[in-house]
Formats: sequence, structure tokens, C-alpha cells
Amino acid sequence: MEFIAIDIGTSFTKGAIVDVESMEIRNISRRTGAAKLAAEDPFYFELSPADVLRGVTEIINELYSTATDCCGILMCGQMGGLVLCDGHGKARSNYISWLDRRATHIHPSAEVTYFDQLANEVGDRSRDVLGNEFRPGLPLSFLYYLRETSQLHDLQGTIPVTLPDFVAAALCNSRPVMEWTSTAGTLDIVAREFPHDLLSELRLDGLDWPEIVDFRHVVGEYDVDGRSLPVYAPTGDHQCSLAGTLLARGELSINVSTGSQVSVLTSSIDVGDFQVRPYFDGLLLKTITNIPAGRALTAIMKLLTEIPGRDNEDSAEAWDYFFQQAKQTATTDLGINLAFFPGAVTGPGAFTNLREDNLTVGHIARASLEQMAAYYEQLTGQLTPAKDWSKLVFSGGIAQQSSLLRELVAERLQSEYRTATSSQDALYGMMVLGRVIASLSESVVPMAG
Repeated sequence: MEFIAIDIGTSFTKGAIVDVESMEIRNISRRTGAAKLAAEDPFYFELSPADVLRGVTEIINELYSTATDCCGILMCGQMGGLVLCDGHGKARSNYISWLDRRATHIHPSAEVTYFDQLANEVGDRSRDVLGNEFRPGLPLSFLYYLRETSQLHDLQGTIPVTLPDFVAAALCNSRPVMEWTSTAGTLDIVAREFPHDLLSELRLDGLDWPEIVDFRHVVGEYDVDGRSLPVYAPTGDHQCSLAGTLLARGELSINVSTGSQVSVLTSSIDVGDFQVRPYFDGLLLKTITNIPAGRALTAIMKLLTEIPGRDNEDSAEAWDYFFQQAKQTATTDLGINLAFFPGAVTGPGAFTNLREDNLTVGHIARASLEQMAAYYEQLTGQLTPAKDWSKLVFSGGIAQQSSLLRELVAERLQSEYRTATSSQDALYGMMVLGRVIASLSESVVPMAG
């Protein structure tokens, strides 16, 4: 029994055939994402919904030609960003990407940014209602900006959704819906519905807010090669990827890829210096995101490999050498702060205590991994002060490649660990969801141990 699985990203879209009986992923196909639309304002980051849809349909049609027993289409993608649609899945706006920063423009009447003005109106509800999922790249910020700049009145009655939600509806000519995990940043985590009182206060209640569903919901059917395939409600890519690690209650997830997150499952409504996101099986996800990881290491690799004729920062050989040298350097007193970009760790980035004898790739690599381990210790204490978990789960390309990083983190957190079996977390996560849809598994979350 097979599904076509599609992971819709901003930079690229990836698809594959997932066999929910044999638990195999095959025929992985990857395409560069739609080009950013030209804009006079450098803060704008928009994509053509039609271009995104075209890329997804090409992957679906390609994969369907290799599928022998396809029984549906599964999707996941970015929770941020915004598309406004009509009731038949037609886009009424461009896709405003989560990378768009228009909400950080100065509000003409308030002398603060549009986002800060929105934050003032929302107040403590950004934490107590929205679960600390409150930042410029989420739908609420864009809707507020459009309203404040008089761009929304012609779009009253349209349906605000994320990019994957639009794609699913457009494939089927159906009314858009939002899957529970895709509503992060717009959901009242206590009431488990859109915060209608808050939306009314912000004068956003004239929009036609979509139905909230779970991943078993069939949005509609997509016709391919004379056959109709059910299209299931897309899920949030973060939660889908964690499902792909088989994260269980009582486990702490540490994902280390281009970005990084620490996460733990919970059934209680906690508030604190972390985000609370919807998860599967009625659970919630406590998480801290934007931890320095692959993006920061890539900046270092770019520095180390920028001399012409040497391996560039993207080469496998350069990364293998970096991690090998880190492992061969038993100790270092070189100091480093990897906060080269805004995120969960206070900057600015820095190298300290440099000397002639420790100014080597090995010392820099070792110091980087040791500092990453220190970040995970610090932020795990912030996420779970009571340490209500008993085992680590590592996922993401860097965690899977560097055994030293795993050992350093496990030593600091004094915990056993396991590593996700697949490097294709999102695709594997959709296979886990497909097994539930096909009644091969009872739930997404396995029992601990």
C-alpha cells in the first residue's frame, strides 16, 4: 500500500513514494522551489502560488507513473507564511513567505514596527493563548500589516491558509482547511480553535477562517491519469519530521540540521520561555527553535574554505574533514559563540582565546561542537526544568553525521540516546501518518521504550 508524499518548502519541494506496509521510501524526487517574485521593497518575499502548484503537480505526476498501488497523496510544509484563497482553492493573493519581513517596517503612526504595534495589542495573549508562537513571519503578522495598510478590505471573506493548505485545496478545487499542526501561531492552544475574540479585536474577523481538521481529513480528490486520488490535509513540517523520528512521550528530541530545535511532547498547557505547538494524537509540543546549528557551522566552513582551489563549504569532503578533526582534537580552550544570526542564543557571535597553537580546524571544530552541546544543556533546562524525560532522540543531518556531538550532548545531559533511523524525517513522518490512515497503526505517537 503506497502513498505519494510531498514536502513543500520555500527553497525546494521533495516527493517520494512511501510504502506503509514495508516501511520503505523510494523514488525520491526533488525540485527547486518557485522563484522569489521581484519587488521594489527588499523586505518583501513573495512566491507565485501558481508556480508552486505547478511544481507540486509535476512531482505528483512523475511519482504516480512509478506507483503500483497508490492510495492517496500526503503533504507537509511550512507552518508560516500566508495565502488568501476563495472557497474553491483559488489563490486571491501571492504567497507571502515566512521569510518576508514587511511587518518589521515602522508603523507611520506609532513610531514602532507594525509587529511591535501588533504585539502591544495582543499583550500577554501571545504567550497564554498563542503559545509564544508570535513572530513576524506568521500569518497573524501579515494579516495585521495588510489591514493596517488598507490592502485587506478587498479580500474580506477570503480564507487565510498556509502554502500547503492552498496546494491541497487547489489540487482538488475544494474549500481550504487547516490541519491541527499547521495552525501554530494562529491557534488558541487552550480552546483548540482560532482565537475569535482576539481576531475580532484586531478587526480580522471579516476573513472566512477555515475549518480545523486532523491529518485523516480528505480535502478532496486529484485526478491523475484517469484516476482520482484522495488528498489528505497537509501537516506542519516540524511536527511531521518529529513523527518521522518516532518520538515518544518521555523522550527529548534534539534535531540538528540547518536549524535546530529541542522538543518534548506534553498533554498539559505550559507557558514559559518556549513555544507550544499542536502535535498529533491530541498532544502538544513544547519546543525551542532557532538554535545555532548547521547555518552557523556553514558560516565557519565558508571562512575555512574560501581560498580559491580548496573544497567549498558544501562539499562532503570538507564536512567529513571538519568532523574528523573535531574528534581527533581531544580538548580545546578556544572559546566560541555561534550566535552569528538572531535566534534562541544571545549574540554576538565570537571567537575568543585564540592563540597560534589553537588556531586550527580541529580546535575550531571541537570548540563549535562543545558550544553546541552547552546550548542544548542550557535550553533543555529552560524547556523542561523538571527533566520529565528519560531518553534523547537525535535527528537531522549534523546529529546523524557527528558521533562526537551526540556524545558531548549525552554527557552533558547525562542521558541515554538513540538516533533516528532515517535521514528523511519528513518523508518518514508522512509514512507514519499514512500507516494510521491505512489502519496499520493506531496512533502516531508510539509507546515509550
